[in-house]
Amino acid sequence: MVKFPKLPSPVKQVNPFCEIRRSPIHGMGVFASRTIRKGTRIIEYVGELIDKEESNRRGLDLFEESKKTGGASVYIFDLNETHDLDGNKSYNDARLINHSCEPNAEMVNEDDQLWLFALREILPGEEITFDYGYDIEHFLDHPCRCGTDECVGFIVSREQWPKLKRTLRKRSGKKSTKTA
Repeated sequence: MVKFPKLPSPVKQVNPFCEIRRSPIHGMGVFASRTIRKGTRIIEYVGELIDKEESNRRGLDLFEESKKTGGASVYIFDLNETHDLDGNKSYNDARLINHSCEPNAEMVNEDDQLWLFALREILPGEEITFDYGYDIEHFLDHPCRCGTDECVGFIVSREQWPKLKRTLRKRSGKKSTKTA
């Protein structure tokens, strides 16, 4: 049985399954407060319903902020063809769930409601994570800190890992030819 390190008391109990604590991955995280069985609906991702135009505007604003400050968190999820969900709200505890290259949960859209489901059994004290599914286009802007054995170093959806690995090989090859 895997033992997870004893962490300080939870900052906030979210629901019967999870609580918020400081995360070794990044900032605050969401942790299992009890065993969560595979397939369990853990938490809903909630927020403000916005149209695609507003979503793009907010995304561009966050990008500009990140260029100035070096960081800006994006909590916007694609919901359907016409709307997105901006989860950057204090009442949305699910916004604190971190990315992992070996996630133990996944976000599922059920009739325009976003729910996090357990991909496998999650043990008490284990950080709950999912694959953010970021596109490879701006991978350098999103370093990954999950620290898992499979970590590819960037927050990029698993489906794009082969392309990312080819890109990284090409970049390292170009660097080595310049220094030779």
